[in-house]
Amino acid sequence: MRHPVRWTIALVGAGALMVPLTGVAVSQASTGGRYLLPGTHPGWATPSRAVGTPSSTLSVSFRINLNYRHAGVAEQRAMAVATPSSPLFHHYLSSREFNSRFAPTAKAVATVETFLRDHGFSVVGVPANHRWVSARGTVSQVNSAFGTTMRTYSYSGHSLLSPQRAISLPDSLRSLVLTVTGLDQSSLLQRPNNVSRPMPQTQPNTQPPPASKCSHYWDQHEQILPPAYAGRDSYPTYICGYHPDQFLSAYGLKQTVGRGQDGTGTKVAILDAYASPTIEQDANAYPGVPSFAKGQFAEKDFTPFTKQDKCGDWSTEESIDVESVHGMASGADVLYVGAKNCGPGLTNALNWVVNNFDNSNSPAYGVSIVSNSYGYAGEDVSANLIKQAHAIAVQAANEGIGLYFSSGDGGDSSEYTGGIPEPDYEASDPLVTGVGGTSLAVNADGGYQFETGWGSTIDRVKIKKSGKEKGYQLPLPGEFYAGAGGGTSTLFNEPGYQRGVVPPSLARAYDGTPNRVVPDVAMNADPFTGMMILQTVDGQLTKSTWGGTSLACPLFAGTQAIIQGNSATTIGFANPTLYSLNSSVYRDVVGPRTPEGISNPSGTYLVTLDRDTSLQTTYGYDNVTGRGTPDGAKFVKAEKAALQ
Repeated sequence: MRHPVRWTIALVGAGALMVPLTGVAVSQASTGGRYLLPGTHPGWATPSRAVGTPSSTLSVSFRINLNYRHAGVAEQRAMAVATPSSPLFHHYLSSREFNSRFAPTAKAVATVETFLRDHGFSVVGVPANHRWVSARGTVSQVNSAFGTTMRTYSYSGHSLLSPQRAISLPDSLRSLVLTVTGLDQSSLLQRPNNVSRPMPQTQPNTQPPPASKCSHYWDQHEQILPPAYAGRDSYPTYICGYHPDQFLSAYGLKQTVGRGQDGTGTKVAILDAYASPTIEQDANAYPGVPSFAKGQFAEKDFTPFTKQDKCGDWSTEESIDVESVHGMASGADVLYVGAKNCGPGLTNALNWVVNNFDNSNSPAYGVSIVSNSYGYAGEDVSANLIKQAHAIAVQAANEGIGLYFSSGDGGDSSEYTGGIPEPDYEASDPLVTGVGGTSLAVNADGGYQFETGWGSTIDRVKIKKSGKEKGYQLPLPGEFYAGAGGGTSTLFNEPGYQRGVVPPSLARAYDGTPNRVVPDVAMNADPFTGMMILQTVDGQLTKSTWGGTSLACPLFAGTQAIIQGNSATTIGFANPTLYSLNSSVYRDVVGPRTPEGISNPSGTYLVTLDRDTSLQTTYGYDNVTGRGTPDGAKFVKAEKAALQ
């Protein structure tokens, strides 16, 4: 079992303790003119998982990430420009200004390039902000240059490369190098956080009850099931798929949008791996949602796409993200960025956005909102990747760019982390906004009926051959299916903006030290109360229903675009502002007194709501829904006022 290990040692900004952006403070002592670089051997690369040694001639791509100059100042400034009480509030830098002050120098780049070429590597490229030097070489060259041995490991259903031990570098690079990424393939473990409903299952040679219908609003149709909670034997059927208009109405945003506050003047970037060639026409076919105007949708794809065999299926994620953002904020410009793959490709794509769309000139030009519906399962992530990602978040915050990440779909992720409850990274980074999930009930006229934390358990119905029901296969509430990610970080200490809002019982869940807790806010994520998605598959426009925090994140990003629209300033990194708002502008999401359930139309299972592993909804802040969900015009007015 892993034990919590904190990377946080230096106080910065508004009291947040964060991952150090210099490799110097944590590097081990020199040995023979070299020093070990911690965090370059992932926890999953254990001897028991080793399955072989790669060919010495196998090509390996990697990057040497460089330290910021004045890294501590960059950290402090990132939080200060986002904090309403700070004199630097909203004093954003352009990417040119940020790089002039903090980016690695051309001399530092040249020094690293010389090291690489001297060891036979090919230098592939350097981004405009000098964040890293990308290179390629053989396994033999890697072993020699970095003082390690590359091995192949079996982990999480993948065959992945990794150094057998932490790598070492010459002392001459000590002050320049933040970390080295790509030698271990941990980044390929990133995944989209979307969830569909399970297919109905019956026992062989049995007959389920007569089928009902899915519901277009809460409790439109019901299905008879064996008696469950308080003897209740009839439950609403799951939602066919809400439309954006129902979200706008239920969350109290419809009148705001109707008055023209529809996100016009704001650009939202959406990042995913790969790209759909029909995304714009699919979104334009969505009933009741205005089509994209000419030039309102733009796309940047980093082709040729690679590593589909390791990254899995991302085909639906783009449709969920684009249609959710556009459905909420139909006037906002949308920039879709299709990464080359789910690993270093996503990092390249985000770095490109941050370095090309700052908010120093005009909110209409810059990107102030970036929706990212992916992440790792838990925080068992290589430290080298965390340092790399956090450095990008520092630049984003300095430039007025808010990064929004879905909180995950595996509850407390203990299934993936050796039994340790923890949130998913990158939602747990103190410089991003983690968006959790709810189950939303919308009534017949589009009104808000109720909301619970998203955590679904399923219990299947036993059926006799005669067709008569005979109870449930498991004791209620059945087995965990999926739920919003969240919990107390094992990596990051409590940021200042969470103090006084997050209960000490959550913040101090481990060793008494207050830590970062996830999520920050939430919106609908339950696939049983999910959104209808249009997607062209094999030339045909199809309809399907999806949930997951992959839905919640773009829904909230769209809400932020409504608030940002036609504003003279940008929201930027939102957390200090979101935590400064009065609790009355959020809907406090708590579980029902009597368990609430949903049936599938065929009546073969019962879903119990608000059962999210060890995570629990409660009054005030909780680790399923954060501060809660936006309460319509009150939330819009309060956040707009806080930005002035």
